[in-house]
Amino acid sequence: MNWKKIGIILLFIGVIALVGFGLYYLFFRGAAAPEVPPEVNANEAMAPLPIAPVGPPTGEAPAAPGALELPPGVTEFASGGVTLTTPVTSYPTVGASLSSSGNLNFYNQFDNKFYRMTTDGNMEALSGKEFYDVSSATFDPSGNKAIIEYPDRSKIYYNFETGQQVTIPKHWEDFSWDPAGNQIAAKSIGIDESNRFLVLSNPDGSNARAIQELGSNADKVQVDWSPNNQIVATSRTGEMFGIGTQEVYFVGQHHENYKSMVVEGLDFRPQWNPSGEQMLYSAASELSDYKPLLWVVDAVGDDIGKNRRSLNINTWADKCTFSDENTVFCAVPDELPRGAGLQPAVAEDVPDSLYKIDLNTGLQTKVAVPEGVHQIGKIMISPDQKNVFFTDAVNGVINKIKLEP
Repeated sequence: MNWKKIGIILLFIGVIALVGFGLYYLFFRGAAAPEVPPEVNANEAMAPLPIAPVGPPTGEAPAAPGALELPPGVTEFASGGVTLTTPVTSYPTVGASLSSSGNLNFYNQFDNKFYRMTTDGNMEALSGKEFYDVSSATFDPSGNKAIIEYPDRSKIYYNFETGQQVTIPKHWEDFSWDPAGNQIAAKSIGIDESNRFLVLSNPDGSNARAIQELGSNADKVQVDWSPNNQIVATSRTGEMFGIGTQEVYFVGQHHENYKSMVVEGLDFRPQWNPSGEQMLYSAASELSDYKPLLWVVDAVGDDIGKNRRSLNINTWADKCTFSDENTVFCAVPDELPRGAGLQPAVAEDVPDSLYKIDLNTGLQTKVAVPEGVHQIGKIMISPDQKNVFFTDAVNGVINKIKLEP
C-alpha cells in the first residue's frame, strides 16, 4: 500500500475543509437579524414638527397657480419693449392669411394639409385631402376657397366647403381675388409677347376675358384688386421724370380712364387701405438713401395722387397691414444699409420690430420687439385688434404677439 499517496490525499482533504470552514465563518455564520425599531406611541407619532422661525424674504414670491412665467425683461402684452412671441405652428407654412371672419388659414408643409385656426384658438383641418408640395396658396376673403400653385407651375382652384377641384391654366400667375370672392384677376403670360394679357375670370377659370394687353410690360404690372372693386391692378408704364421718379397708372375692369400718380422712387410696392380710398406704398430713391420709404396717397376717382406724403419710416409696404382706415402696423428692420430698397436680400438677416403708425397724425409708435430674433414676412392683425400674427421669413413658422388682454 502506498502510504505516501494516501497521506497526500488526506492532507488535501483537510486543507479543503479548513478553507470551507473559514469562508463559512467569515461570511455566513450568525448573519445579524434586522433591527426591530422600538414601538412608537401613536400620540407621539402624531405630534407636530417644531416650527422654524420666520426669516427675511430670499427672493420673489412664487407665481400663483396658472400664472405665466416670463423671462426677465419680457412682457406678455406689447408695450414697446421685448414682448412674448408665441409660435402658432411648430412647422413651416405657406399661404398664411386671415379671413374676413378672423380665422387664420395656412398650408402645413410637413403633413401637406391645409388648416384653419379659429378665433377661439382651435385648430382644424380645412380638408382631409393632402396637397403635395404646394408652393403658393391665395385664399379668397372668406378663407373657404383658394388658388393653389405647385413648383411645376401647375395650378388648381379648390373649394374647401364643397371639395370642388378644377385645374386652371399653367400660364396664369399673380392672382388676386375680388372683394366678394366671386372672381379672380391674373396675368396670362403667353410665350409670345403679343399673347400676354391681364385677365378676369371665375375662380375655376371659366368666363375668362382679357381687359388689358401686357406685351413686354408684364413685369411692370401688379395685380391687386381694390376693396372698393374699382381697381384690379397698377402699372408702372408711365413717363419717367428724372432718375427714379415714375408715373403709375390704375387699371380698371372696363378700360376706365383713371388718373395716374407720380411715385418718388423705384421698387414700387402698393397696399390698399380697407376702403380702397387710400394707398400705402413703399419706394426707394436717392431721397431715402435707396432704402424703402413708406408713403400714403389718396387713390380713388379724381382724388388719385392727391395728399401724397412720406411717413418717414424705412420698410416695405408688404411688411405692413391696416388695422383700420387710418392705422397701420408695420414690421420695420432695426437697421438697413444703403441700397436695401433696390437689393432687399442685403436685409435678410436684419431683425424686425413692430411699429404702429397713425396716418392722420403721422405718429409712429414702437409697439413691440419680438422675443428672440425674427425676420418678419407677412403681418396680420386680428379683427378685434388684440393679436398680431406674423410669418417668420426664414422658416415659415407663424407667430403671435398679444397687443392687449
